[in-house]
Amino acid sequence: MGVAKEQKTRGRLLQAAMALFAERGFEKTTMVAISERAEANGAAVNYHFGDKQALYVAALRAAFAEANASFPVLLAEEGASPEQRLRHHIAALISQIFSPSDAGYLCRMVAREFAEPTFAIDMIFSELISQNQAQMWNAVSSILGSNVPEQQVHLAMVSVVAQFQFYNFTRLIREMGATPVLCLPDPETIAEHIYQFSLAGLKGMLEANTQ
Repeated sequence: MGVAKEQKTRGRLLQAAMALFAERGFEKTTMVAISERAEANGAAVNYHFGDKQALYVAALRAAFAEANASFPVLLAEEGASPEQRLRHHIAALISQIFSPSDAGYLCRMVAREFAEPTFAIDMIFSELISQNQAQMWNAVSSILGSNVPEQQVHLAMVSVVAQFQFYNFTRLIREMGATPVLCLPDPETIAEHIYQFSLAGLKGMLEANTQ
């Protein structure tokens, strides 16, 4: 019973930490606020995680797992074409960005990290973003083919990623109250537009390299 209770407390702390770090960022989130949100004893954070930095890393990993459990970027369908994998990847990330549930915490935390980097920025790139990046690289490089230089594949990836990160950053700015609420299309429409726009650009690059 004691173990089950401790696991429940740990889960509540992680849930509260993800929500508050996504809402306020690392610096403005206090241990007290996390404990209060989790309805846990003030010493519980130190007991389960050691300190705020360790809890932040655990929250990032938990948010990544939640995002990819709800909207996995990897298309499980066997024999899927590179175009299908690219479309699925874009749709998954747009869904994560616009998700009002726990699946949206990671994108918010990452957006705040880009705006105000912390000690965890290297871990975010090397451990979390790199996993999604590998899937994107595979799809984009497969569409462009082996004759396209690696540098152009990289530039193509940056162009695709920049399109959906625009929505992630503009949401962060709106939440900070710097701009009025924008009237945006639904996430499915946005994802389809980014896919069609990106695919047309990739095909243009491919044609330019075969001439």
